Parts: sequence; structure tokens; C-alpha cells
Amino acid sequence: MGSVEISSGKPTPLEQSGHPLVFLAAAGDEAAAHGEEFRSEVMGLGQFQKEGLVTDLATGRAWRLVADEGKYLRGTDMGPAPLMHWAAGLHGDVTMRIADLAQEAGIDFSELDVSFAQGFASKGSFARGEAVALVFDLKWKVAMRTGAPKPAVESVVEEALRSSPAVGALTGELEGVFALSANGRAVPVLGVPQSHAPAEVDPFLRYANRPSPVEAETLTEELQWKQPASEAAQQELGDDQSGTIAFYVCGSGPYRVDSGLVESRIDFPGAGASRWTLISDRTNRRAPSPLAYFSLGTAFCYHTQLCRYVAVRRLPAGSPRLVQGSTFTGEPFDTQLFINGSVDDAQAKSLLTAAANTCYAHRALTVPVESGQTIEVQA
Repeated sequence: MGSVEISSGKPTPLEQSGHPLVFLAAAGDEAAAHGEEFRSEVMGLGQFQKEGLVTDLATGRAWRLVADEGKYLRGTDMGPAPLMHWAAGLHGDVTMRIADLAQEAGIDFSELDVSFAQGFASKGSFARGEAVALVFDLKWKVAMRTGAPKPAVESVVEEALRSSPAVGALTGELEGVFALSANGRAVPVLGVPQSHAPAEVDPFLRYANRPSPVEAETLTEELQWKQPASEAAQQELGDDQSGTIAFYVCGSGPYRVDSGLVESRIDFPGAGASRWTLISDRTNRRAPSPLAYFSLGTAFCYHTQLCRYVAVRRLPAGSPRLVQGSTFTGEPFDTQLFINGSVDDAQAKSLLTAAANTCYAHRALTVPVESGQTIEVQA
């Protein structure tokens, strides 16, 4: 991460980086635990490519990840989409809590596989500033191989869904708050709640160099990989659509009983997108924790909408940067946006608000989402 922005006409930064898509960027405190407060910092690298740091504020432990979009948004598909990080966080958090609660209840199991589907939609013209994101129809399916009676397993699953901070954020109604810095000046926001948190530092100024892995901690586990799409896209998310385009984000994968890690395979059925697998670790040590993924995925998703709006409106703005504070203790996600260029204050405000209205992850925090589940117990 430096102060020099890279244009999309040059070779992509993700091809040049020489590092894995995800790596530990700060070792932090040894006493890593279930963090519930994170700072996500996102920088654009050209088109929809972006990199981010997500820091567990309780420990200082930080992971660097990257995101991209697929052909459905005319992206280059070189990293997991923002909603794939978000979905891996949701899937990982629920899966790990089911495993933990089952063990606490004395339920022995040899296999645990969890899947979910979350519906999203975009309605209205993005180009005309009329678009809004919609969120609907959250479904869970849990399969456990155990000798325990089904009612005991059902009780564990229901408690896991009740206690999951990621599910709580998704099914609640807590609108995010925002702050705006345009060319180094604080500008009041319009159309969204104003953040009153202390001003953050623009990530391009905060970091003199792009992050590199912590040499003292060698991670042997492959943390992310993709399976190329086997189908052509049935629809493309356009900027000037008149109707509603709906799609599903689907996640599935097992809890690895031997290691305690979760494998989340994330897909956008019908979008012609590659399927990405992301590994998570409840302790945030061997891989990002589920809430780290959920937090950074939310910030990544908002950044994609910013980039779309800059492009479609041809705004004279450099690549936007943002810092997002995310807590899972009843406080709203707090996003501070940094814009430089010859944009005026009205354009900067419009950019921030349009992105908030169309960001699927932020919209999911704002509106209530109904959830249902199916439980299978295999002897």
C-alpha cells in the first residue's frame, strides 16, 4: 500500500504482487480469541481489484486479503468477490459455533457440513442514481453425523444461529454510519447517518509500503483457491437496468474435525462466476476468523459500488480508499471514505450515498432478513 495509485492500463497489481492472496500482515498479541471488533482498510488497485487489511483490535493481529469481481461485472476474477469474503464469514461463524456448542453439550460427531443460501437483488438504474440493493430469503441446511438424538442437535443449531454475531448483524436492523474526507477536508454526508467517531487516517498515508507476510509465522495451510466457472453467465449486472435482477450467494462446506478449521465453498449460481474456497479459523491464528472475513467482505462490497459509480458517472476521482470499524456488540458499522481528485463536495457526497444504497452487505445490515433452517442427523 503506497501513495502511488496504479492505473488499470498497466499489468494488474494482483499479478505483480508475488504474495499469496491472503497472508498474515501483523502478528499481534499471542492471546488471540474470538474478536468482536475489527478495523478494515481497503485500497483500490485498478478496476474492481482491491486489497485490504483487517485487524482484530483486541489483539492487533491483521490479515491482508484481496478481492475482485467476475465477468458478471466485467471484472478479471483474480480474487474472491467481496460477497464471497462476507459469505465465508457468515458460513464459518455459524459452522464453528455449531461445533463448539455440540462439544459443550457432549455431542460427539464425526462429520459436520453446513450450507446456506442468501438472496440479493438490485433494482433500478445505477447510472441514474436510482438503484437500491434488496436482501431476502436466508436458508440454512445442517448435516451432522452423530449418534445423538435429533432434538439435541436441533437445539444446538438453533442456539448457534441465535448466538452468531454474523447472523445477528444480518438479521437485525442497524444502519451503518459514514464520514467523508474529500481532498483532505472533512465534508458532511448527505442521505446517510453521520459518523461521529474520531477521524481515521487515509490508508494511502498510513502505510509507507505495501504489506508483506510476517516472516516469523509460516502458514503452511492453503487459505484460498478457486474452481473456474463451468457455466456461462445467465445474466449480467448492468449499470442502467430498468427492472430487478436477483441472484443468490451460496456457501457450503465442512468443519474439519481434526483441525477445527472451516472450509467455505462460495458460489453465485447462474452468474458464471468461479467458485472460491476460503478457510477460516476461530482463533484468527492459522487463517482469518469468520468475523474478520465478514467485516472485510462488507468493506470490500462497499468499495466495489464506489468504483462502479466513479466509472459510470466518469467522476474525476482517484481510486477511493476507506476505513471501516465493525463491532458485533450492538454498534453500527462505521465507514470513513477518502476521495481525492477534482470532484466537488456535492459529487463526493453523491458517491458515498449511492454506494451505501447499492452495497448488498451494508443493505443486509439495515433491513430485517428472515431465516429458516433444515437439520439432518445421520447415524
